Amino acid sequence: MRSHRALRRTAIAVGGSEGGGAPRDDGWLARFEAALSSGDPLGASDALRKSGTNGWVRKASYDRALPVLERLRPAPLVRLNWAERLIAHPRRVDKELAAEMLAPLAKTHTREVTRAAYRLAREEDWGVREAAATLVGRLLVDAFNDVLPTMSDWVRGPDSRVRRAVVVGAKSAARTRRPEWAEPLLDLLEPALKDENEYVRKNLGPFTIGDQFLRSYPDATLARLRKWMEDPDENVRWNVAMAFAAASGARLAQRAPDILDFLAKDERPLVRNAVRAARRRVRTLAA
Repeated sequence: MRSHRALRRTAIAVGGSEGGGAPRDDGWLARFEAALSSGDPLGASDALRKSGTNGWVRKASYDRALPVLERLRPAPLVRLNWAERLIAHPRRVDKELAAEMLAPLAKTHTREVTRAAYRLAREEDWGVREAAATLVGRLLVDAFNDVLPTMSDWVRGPDSRVRRAVVVGAKSAARTRRPEWAEPLLDLLEPALKDENEYVRKNLGPFTIGDQFLRSYPDATLARLRKWMEDPDENVRWNVAMAFAAASGARLAQRAPDILDFLAKDERPLVRNAVRAARRRVRTLAA
């Protein structure tokens, strides 16, 4: 389900890699640093873009570029200015670099980073939306209490891309396994259970709940799944069943056989197929 995962630059083909692109330009990093040193974030983005092919930049390039940014230690207002200038440009790399620049400011400049994350989450480019979801996760981790009300509004909002960013961002927050966050995060996800948008739904049940929440908060999540399965909404029940279609969720299915047994009585195709998918995964892991 690569298309539903949070930002994964490792999957991007680049020059000099297995994708058979143009030879790698090792001079780009020096140009990247020179551009930032002169206060030119767009020039830095140009240099970063040349490390890849056709605008696709791999994780390894970001891993080399970001330490340069941190070594230069631009002031927070400079970071915000650079990010604003980058977001105003249409290329993926500009917006991804802006998200990376903003991430360290999530705790100290929460309002500005939140506004930027919202803008990025609404972008047409899927790679930019992945960067936005990662930024939402950083906001939740670094400024949980401050941003939780905003995220609760977003997950109920009209834009499916923004709703999906919250769902994926919640997964990042759940990775911390902070026990006091379990119930608030489950409350955050609850409105999304009825979301009819496939883009949101596929990132919720199997990806965020099944792949992470059942690992990080097994007891609290199983209790919620038992509560949610009683909801007659077919999208809610699909998400509950599909939580056990993820490998991590399937491993916990033996602790809650009653959930899939209950949902198996629902004859609606959406729910029935989800139960079948979950049971197949459970059988595969048990074999």
